[in-house]
Amino acid sequence: MLFIKDMREKNRLAYIKDVIVSLFGGYVVTFLGIVILAILLLMFQITENTVDVGILIIYILSGLSAGFIVGKRTGSRRLLWGMVSGILYFLVLFMVSLILKQDMNDLGNDLTTTVLICVGSGMLGGILS
Repeated sequence: MLFIKDMREKNRLAYIKDVIVSLFGGYVVTFLGIVILAILLLMFQITENTVDVGILIIYILSGLSAGFIVGKRTGSRRLLWGMVSGILYFLVLFMVSLILKQDMNDLGNDLTTTVLICVGSGMLGGILS
């Protein structure tokens, strides 16, 4: 009930705008992280495990930044909005990977881990805001 009351106090479109801005911020961090990881891959002979760890770190930093941004912009229910931001971040990431990969055989445990990382880091970013 309190969530609905908060939605009435602030325009619903403003909340949608806040989430979109936070997702944009998260994807900017993702882009920069991937560029840095690609440069490191070109400069050094890093292993596949190191690349996997780098990708997980990028997911965490992106989710944290998206949650932090949405928490700062909304001002209330930061945990909830951070979770929403993390879920939407994952869903966009998932859809893009489905379009590019077009194969669901490899997802298994990686999918669960990625969901938990994206949602958890979004929630943490919301709390820290």
